[in-house]
This record gives sequence, C-alpha cells and structure tokens, in this order.
Amino acid sequence: MKIEGCKRKKRHLFIGSSKKDSGEETMMTLRHDFYQTPTVVIASLYLKKIDKGRAKIVFLSPTMLTVDLPTTDNKRYKADIPLFGQIDTTQSTSKIMGTKLELTLVKLDGASWPTFRSDEQATSEILQIGNAGKA
Repeated sequence: MKIEGCKRKKRHLFIGSSKKDSGEETMMTLRHDFYQTPTVVIASLYLKKIDKGRAKIVFLSPTMLTVDLPTTDNKRYKADIPLFGQIDTTQSTSKIMGTKLELTLVKLDGASWPTFRSDEQATSEILQIGNAGKA
C-alpha cells in the first residue's frame, strides 16, 4: 500500500498535539485506608512515584500531621491532616514505597479510631479488638 505523505507540514501528528510542560499538578485528595491494633494505627496514603528526596512528613502535634508529597511526574499532594486520636510524635514513623506512603502512628491511649481523620464522617462500623466484655 502506497500512501503519499502530508505536504503541508514537516511533521504530521496522528495522535494529537504534544503536551507542553504546564507546571505542577496539585492533587486535592488521595485515596487512603488504615487498620489498627490497640497500640498502633497503620495508615496508607496512595500516591505513585513519590520523590523520596523532596517528600516531607512532619508530626506537628499529637493530633496533627503535615505531608508534602511531590512526585517524579509533576504532581504534588500537600495537606494538614487532623488525626482522630492522639499519637506519640517521637515514636511514630513513615515509610515511602513505590505506590504509597505508609504511616505507623503510635497511639497515646488504647482507644479505637473509627476514622483516620477527625474531619471524616464515621462509617458507623464498630470493630471489636481483643476479648468482648461479658454482659
């Protein structure tokens, strides 16, 4: 099959115009989930390609966490996260993985957290950890 090329332009794009660098895209929300034991909350914030060198995770107070997560593909998630319960800021840790940020938050009290963030609506699910009390 012989098809004559385009004579109007030197370079013809069949798949659309190329993207120009439009700066950094700011992400307003992230998918997250958590699970807990009586002493620890393990939370995951899902964001791919987090730049480990520029990422900042700060445990501001026992009820506030600040994250600044730039990625290698020009995205950024920056937020102050109000925590449902109080944590020990000196023992809590974070770990950046390929697809997420994992937070290990050490609880100050043994109370169960119905939600990760204090500004989220509770799901009305109650999970029993340990032995149930007798009536």
